[in-house]
Amino acid sequence: MTMISAPLKLFLGWRVVVVIFLLSGSLVFLSESSNAQVDSTDVEQLENYNWRIMQRNLHGIYIPYDIYDAFEELKANSSENSLRRFRDAPEEEIGRRLFFGIGGWMRNNWQFFEGSRFSHYLRGLGLTHPDDMTVFMIESFHRYLNDRDLEKEKRIKYLQEERKRINQMRWQTDTLKIDTIIH
Repeated sequence: MTMISAPLKLFLGWRVVVVIFLLSGSLVFLSESSNAQVDSTDVEQLENYNWRIMQRNLHGIYIPYDIYDAFEELKANSSENSLRRFRDAPEEEIGRRLFFGIGGWMRNNWQFFEGSRFSHYLRGLGLTHPDDMTVFMIESFHRYLNDRDLEKEKRIKYLQEERKRINQMRWQTDTLKIDTIIH
């Protein structure tokens, strides 16, 4: 059995404490950022969220109550030319191409991160991450404009599986391996 000097034990012990502290900070960051909207342990934040999901308007912007109301809102606020170009774009590229354009508008104005009655509706469908809500809405609107079946359940399941895969990859790259020291 190998003996470890006292200073080395102290140094290694300190590193383990630092690693644990950093990992706990990563866990808090991941839990807050991966699903956004509300930390159920913060009473004030929960009260604010509950207030927000009851509002028809937030910051002067109308918040849709469901997906079809959102489609009507998007149509009412878009030119015929924009709608035609959106409709004619290839479906396999639409989510990626418009993620920061109309997707950013939806995410910010319909308050996907902070919570709104529409993001709450989408959470009820099974979409918990604002980015997934964004992609889902872009693709759904494209399908709606092209008179295609929305396939909500199938697409939501796919987005949930992708989010799980992304989170698992993140955990794998954020995990440190620590060997046990026997003394």
